[in-house]
Amino acid sequence: MQRTLILIFSCLISACSLNPLTLFSVSSPAFNKNPLLTTNPQHYLNWDRALTASVLLTKDYPFSRHMDAYTALYHPDILKLYQDDAALLALKKIKLRRSWISNNEQQRNQALLLQTNVSLGAYDNQRQAFPIQILKLVNEQQTYQYQFTKKSHINSSFPESFYLYISNITQLKQLKLAPDLARLLTINNIQQGHMNSLPVDIEVHINQIAGAQGQGLGAIMTRVIFYSDENREVPLRIDSFSVANIANFSQ
Repeated sequence: MQRTLILIFSCLISACSLNPLTLFSVSSPAFNKNPLLTTNPQHYLNWDRALTASVLLTKDYPFSRHMDAYTALYHPDILKLYQDDAALLALKKIKLRRSWISNNEQQRNQALLLQTNVSLGAYDNQRQAFPIQILKLVNEQQTYQYQFTKKSHINSSFPESFYLYISNITQLKQLKLAPDLARLLTINNIQQGHMNSLPVDIEVHINQIAGAQGQGLGAIMTRVIFYSDENREVPLRIDSFSVANIANFSQ
């Protein structure tokens, strides 16, 4: 039944007259062929990338101060191998510090994808859109904070959690779909047992930090990808959000 619905989705999406840059078809099991999804690597937001974003936005970040925590977290094998040779361990940490700085720079200005779900209201035939009632985030608060956690070394100087605030998240108000596709989406959700829930990837650019450890992250939402299935194999629509001076976010 799910494969049948996927094929029907493909036919309907192909037949729709919506902008092909925002609503596109899937013609075979090789999903996500659209250039918007495949030309750039999919960098999903997690604790590690939140740390990188925080580091990049911190002027004169004290890398040396955090080398013990960095080595314990990402290179515990080196700690174990050179635990009885302080001099060699110190040299290894110098090399690791250079590598850490270089890897961070390669991720500068990188867009990140936040995986979450939205809850849809009843379809509005006049507007041809589902209103978005709830945006589901892990550890959601009124300010749309999102918490990332990673088990760290007992003496780690890194924050245990990063909190993400998306300043323009309120712009995510609706999912526009043609009536035929909207009906099929409703049927598909019923078949999958989640009447009003829909997976989405929210593309964000992190541009601000706060907190003594840089654990507060401010971001701008630039794009949202809606999917018809929980496996995120069948994209329904991509909506872009106008944001000025994205290139200056990290400056």
